[in-house]
Amino acid sequence: MAKYLLIIVLLLAGALNARDVNVQGVAASDADVARLTAQIEPAFSIVEKETGLSDDEGLTLIVAGGSKGFAELAARDGVGMNAEGVLGYAMPGARKIVLNMSGIRERQMEPIGVLRHEIAHLVMGASLRVAHPLWFEEGVAQYVESMALNELRESAGATPFVDFEGLDDLNAALREEARAGAAYIEAREVIRLIVETYGDRAFRKLMQALAGGEGPFAKAFETATGQALSEFDALWLKDYKARANDRTASFFGRNFWWILLGLTALLLPAFLVLLKLRGRSQVKQWEETEKYFPSDPAWSYHDDELDSFTPEDPDAWKR
Repeated sequence: MAKYLLIIVLLLAGALNARDVNVQGVAASDADVARLTAQIEPAFSIVEKETGLSDDEGLTLIVAGGSKGFAELAARDGVGMNAEGVLGYAMPGARKIVLNMSGIRERQMEPIGVLRHEIAHLVMGASLRVAHPLWFEEGVAQYVESMALNELRESAGATPFVDFEGLDDLNAALREEARAGAAYIEAREVIRLIVETYGDRAFRKLMQALAGGEGPFAKAFETATGQALSEFDALWLKDYKARANDRTASFFGRNFWWILLGLTALLLPAFLVLLKLRGRSQVKQWEETEKYFPSDPAWSYHDDELDSFTPEDPDAWKR
């Protein structure tokens, strides 16, 4: 009996501590809504695991099936952006997340990764008490979002190399349409470099310092990692350019035969055209020479139709 009472108490405790979640679908499929609803708690757990930031507050999740409906929701929420090209947004103050399923599908991204990204923004917005750079905010969200499928598709998208001048320039690039795609991907790599260079423990220490109001950001970074932010800036730039060179070499290595085939396809027609032009030029040259030095006198021409013709003086050529 005591065993069953314990189970009931645990179930009631779980129900009392359960997060208040309100999920709404706006022209979205029931399957998408159900799948994302089931992933809300796992997403919060992943954010806590990667950042050390816990959050047990409620959440309103709106899943918009079409870009037009998403744009209308964004306008109503006062979100200033080109909404139709955005995959989602988070409003920490209102404890609200809105996802654009149409944009997610168009970009062939995994919706669960986008949900993680926005929940990371929600948690950081509710937890961090120190102003921090946009590259850090987006980098952490990208780092938490990280899914092999999404990163594979990013890689297949052949994002062009963008020459960043430093972390401040990366910050600016995140706000520029032309460079934003590469900047978002690189922001994640910056966070990965922090974790790889200083360790997961130092990264969590930095997050806790920001949550505890221990600022400014540069000071909190140096305290947590033992290195000045300016020094890390130079380290990241060196790493970024090395990765860019590796990517270029890797691209040519992976595509050597395709590149060779493409060059052959381009050069072969050009070679044939030049060969033809050279032939015409040679013929023209011979014709010009023939005018002055005929190699085949007209009297030697032989016409099959004139086989029966006999010259009046057959021996004229001897004279």
